[in-house]
Amino acid sequence: MVKLKKTGIVMSPLKDQLGCFARFNPGVYFKDGIVHMLYRATNSDIKDGANYISSIGYAKLDLDNKILYDSNKKVIFPTLPVEVKGCEDPRIVEFEGCCYIFYTAYDGVKARVSIAKTTDFIQYNKLGVIDHFGYDKDAFIFPERMNGKIAYMHRISPNIQLDYFESIEELLSKDAWTGYEDRIDRSVIMKSEYDWEKRKIGGSTPPIKTEKGWLLLYHAVDDKGVYRGGAALLDRKNPSKLIARLPYPILEPEEEYELFGDVNNVVFPEGAYVFNGQLKVYYGAGDKYIAAAQIDLDELLTELIKYPVPNA
Repeated sequence: MVKLKKTGIVMSPLKDQLGCFARFNPGVYFKDGIVHMLYRATNSDIKDGANYISSIGYAKLDLDNKILYDSNKKVIFPTLPVEVKGCEDPRIVEFEGCCYIFYTAYDGVKARVSIAKTTDFIQYNKLGVIDHFGYDKDAFIFPERMNGKIAYMHRISPNIQLDYFESIEELLSKDAWTGYEDRIDRSVIMKSEYDWEKRKIGGSTPPIKTEKGWLLLYHAVDDKGVYRGGAALLDRKNPSKLIARLPYPILEPEEEYELFGDVNNVVFPEGAYVFNGQLKVYYGAGDKYIAAAQIDLDELLTELIKYPVPNA
């Protein structure tokens, strides 16, 4: 068995600053030795539902996870009726010349996927909201086109879906999603298989291309509400094809900051990159903190291929 090696808390709530109650669930983008991080922040206790509204802040970290800059202000925040109760859980994907940000827009009733983009992490342009029949989360695209199309992974509970589009504009169009409820089964690429995934699964970090396939880190929730992180491989040419999957989690709540928080027993990976052969992972802990972990990429891939998916 392999496990992510935890390196501790990277960011905590700070009094009188953005996210004074919680800073968690970060997306990251690594370039030129700098980790660009978008993190979810809230200033109010989840138990006070009327005021629990999330926004997204920005920070820069070095390779040792030292914070070099913290915006201490909202860079993505509710401006639309569909996100009046929060902008949550950003993922960052570099795609065709800019960074696209996929985050959850929540109106208090339904979760939808929203898309923004940036080239400098200073200006952010909201592109629109994906709206269809379902409660949708845990979304991102692959960093390159697959057979000429944009591959969009998302989660309509309890499974993970993958759909293909010609453009971002098509992805955001209502016409593209007409009748999706009737054809969703054709889009499902992963379902719960093990007890630690019993309630639901969802994509965590945007996929990373490796010589063995697309590495997907995902999260899973058991029937007691405990969140864990798993790993799978998707085919390089056809990512709708699952080729390998670990039967056990590589990340689970063990530390005090993971076991106890605003929501107990939660580890929630959202950002990752590879540097010098090491897979660096950033995750939300207890819906309160941001923590980091790592593993040798080759070690993880070697373990994954021991567990091929039948008929893959």
